[in-house]
Amino acid sequence: MAFTSRSLIAVLAAATTWSLPAAARPNPTPCPGAGASTRAEPLDIRDTTDIAVNIPSVLTESTLYGAPPNDFTCKSARNPVVLLHGLSADREVDLNLLQRELSTPERGYCTFSATYGAWPLTPWIGGLTDMTESARDIAAFIREVKEKTGADKVDVVGHSEGGVQALYVPLSQPGIAALVDHVVALGPAVHGADYFGFTDLWYVGGDATRALAKPFSELIFCPACEQMMPDGAITDAFDAATAAGGIKQEGNNVTVIMSRSDKLVTPDVSEIDEAGVRNVFVQDTCPDDRVGHAGLAWDKSVWRLVINALEKNDDVVFECEEGLEI
Repeated sequence: MAFTSRSLIAVLAAATTWSLPAAARPNPTPCPGAGASTRAEPLDIRDTTDIAVNIPSVLTESTLYGAPPNDFTCKSARNPVVLLHGLSADREVDLNLLQRELSTPERGYCTFSATYGAWPLTPWIGGLTDMTESARDIAAFIREVKEKTGADKVDVVGHSEGGVQALYVPLSQPGIAALVDHVVALGPAVHGADYFGFTDLWYVGGDATRALAKPFSELIFCPACEQMMPDGAITDAFDAATAAGGIKQEGNNVTVIMSRSDKLVTPDVSEIDEAGVRNVFVQDTCPDDRVGHAGLAWDKSVWRLVINALEKNDDVVFECEEGLEI
């Protein structure tokens, strides 16, 4: 499908946290707690075009903003699924489209999401604050979902920073690993995010310049950015867990889904080389899908891989889609 550069900008604007001014955006559901669906009017991004750009169909056919409500009365034979958004996103964007898909009668999942890591003055931009504090909030939300739904176990699906938290919360928060069955992490920065090579600049002067990254991240109101870098607090926690026996917690089924076209969080940063962890590359199933890091959230091929992981069924054959290459 061909699109002009203006159409592509419209897609990205609608799917990022800066897409709407503060006055126009509803406050997202914070962790923990339930929230109603808050969808904007559909955006028609289709246009007469000259430049061929692969745009996933879900981004051209859907209302891009707004997540389903957290319905704690929902009943399903499947585990409830908690979805965790990425850095600078919230529950209304990023994994909201996957959440809608999982919530359809055809899929049959009860789904729940909440915004974590947002500053009080900008509640629509999540994932920025101290990740250890966010982990406690996410743990409380997982407990709430389990208690209110009456489920035996909860599944957790996260994208980018949300994928990091999907792994870090069971590791760091007492009692959470016992509540979680499946963990599916999309492009998580487990071994230190490289941010298109930007993190290398902090090592130009060795430890002296690396030490400046933390105050700089606090200056730009993004402690989480530094915590996911090499030698950041979260990266160090994963390294320590690896040395102590593993990131994967007992009783958890862990799947990491990656793209070889991801330049923001490259596969070597995401892959977990541990017994019992499934490392899945999009291109092993869909070789022509050059989906990038952000595109992992919206690619229907990736969605199918997520569902296969949740249902432990890799034999399902599905039609591949070419994802967004960013």
